[in-house]
Amino acid sequence: MAIFAALMAAAMLFAVWRMYRGRYGVIEKKKPDPDFDPAEGQPEAREAATLLQQHQWRELTRLYGRLSPSDRYHLIESAAALIPSAPLETPEDADSILLTILGGVRLFQGMTPVGSGPTVSVLKANAARMMESLREAARLLKEAAARNMHDSTNLALQICLESVATGDQAHINSLVGRVQASDEDNIYAAANHLLANSPMRRGTPDAMWRVANEWANSGPNAAWLAIPAKAHIEEWRYAMTCCPPGSPERSAMIDRMQDDEFIRHIAKLDDMFWAAFARTPLSGAEASFAHNHFAFLLHLFKVENRAKEHLDRIGPYIARHPWSLLPTGASRPTQLLADLRRTYGLQPLS
Repeated sequence: MAIFAALMAAAMLFAVWRMYRGRYGVIEKKKPDPDFDPAEGQPEAREAATLLQQHQWRELTRLYGRLSPSDRYHLIESAAALIPSAPLETPEDADSILLTILGGVRLFQGMTPVGSGPTVSVLKANAARMMESLREAARLLKEAAARNMHDSTNLALQICLESVATGDQAHINSLVGRVQASDEDNIYAAANHLLANSPMRRGTPDAMWRVANEWANSGPNAAWLAIPAKAHIEEWRYAMTCCPPGSPERSAMIDRMQDDEFIRHIAKLDDMFWAAFARTPLSGAEASFAHNHFAFLLHLFKVENRAKEHLDRIGPYIARHPWSLLPTGASRPTQLLADLRRTYGLQPLS
């Protein structure tokens, strides 16, 4: 058993290393997966990207206003993925919705390094651009929030920005309080709050689980049960990528992945999801978030054949998160999806 655990840990460590490093140990520019949908199935994303590029501000704000809070957030993220380096300008008469959209696109552009030269020059060349995008995102989002304090999408974007830029927990908690007072249910506010308290971002497992349980217990539908699923994924991620071989955290995670009681716990969480799913419909973005995270968790921990139904619900629209934590998910997500569907006996996607 000890030999098996050591081999398992070594294989995982190598897989994660290969995810971030090339064949010869240097970071390589990832080649795009031509079959991957950057919009992750968001039906309005391409229209939004076109409206952004054509400066059709009124139509863009109308599109935003038709969507639920979670779908608004995903719309911004998807549009930014479709135009990752397009220059944007902010009209002088921009209202709070447009400022939020433009600020969100700037945020996601700033979080996506791009380039075309050697590794070191690419990183240096893009550092200034990325920081400028994040600074402009902060300015636009704060200006928008000053005009409309109850847009949970804006607040969720600010939580994301603060968690990657400053880690200011007092400010993050203030933003979370404003989300909870907004009377809007936004799965990405919950997810970003979780990440802000994760061990990967200056938090602790205990803090992360307090957040996960709070959102799961107060969420309006089944999608919020994917927040604890995400917390389990983040625990695995931290143990296997940040903790050295032989550390208590990594050893405990390897044991957990073979623990029948823990497997039953995950299965129970999945049962709770399907029971809640039958009672209340999910929005498009909520469903994508939930099915992708449950599919990942159930596949990762080999929980019977439960990943199959979630993978079937995903269809062709595999999401970046959390699948990019796996090597093939980071480089060829559609190949990973095809492999998973074959593994679980689902029909190939045409």
